[in-house]
Amino acid sequence: MTKLTLDLQTSAEVLGTTPDHFLAWLQSEQPSGIITLDNQPQVSIFTLARILDTTAQELLNLLSISKDQDLLEPQVKLSTQEIDTEIPIWESFTNFAHSLPPEVLDRLPIDGAANHDHYLYGSPKQST
Repeated sequence: MTKLTLDLQTSAEVLGTTPDHFLAWLQSEQPSGIITLDNQPQVSIFTLARILDTTAQELLNLLSISKDQDLLEPQVKLSTQEIDTEIPIWESFTNFAHSLPPEVLDRLPIDGAANHDHYLYGSPKQST
């Protein structure tokens, strides 16, 4: 069965950041699709897909590939001394995108900006 939420640690790894940085971002932005179970945030795959500007299906495909290729390793490893020099979340997204193998990038839509509503909500595609 497909899991539709990810814990904070896994979500942060997918985004290439630390759980503390991702939690701080979640608290400041308060996106939808976050639930709390046993005082632990669970992030909807739909929310993660929106953050990554992709579809939930593409994210699930990436996660299934990552089990085999260990793509879920954090892209940003901060020591306790480096916490004060945290990197902005958009750099984490860029680092994560650069870490994807070509076969994953080839499957991502190239019209994501023009057809944002289509990929998120199923609206008709706009001609590009």
